[in-house]
Amino acid sequence: MPSDKAKANKALTATCVACKKAVSTESAVALTGVEDGLHKQYVVCNACANGGWRPPGFVGMLSFRRE
Repeated sequence: MPSDKAKANKALTATCVACKKAVSTESAVALTGVEDGLHKQYVVCNACANGGWRPPGFVGMLSFRRE
């Protein structure tokens, strides 16, 4: 759920590509994947990222954050 600050400013919200929910950018991460041979950023909520969702072509590590 977006914070009150994000609700007032729509530029501070994003849609999680995994669960399709609106999330505050304060509670999301951008993971880099590869699509059609090009690097692309995917915005994912912390719950999906901590649950193991990774974009296609993801290479790297994600340090989990506590909420």
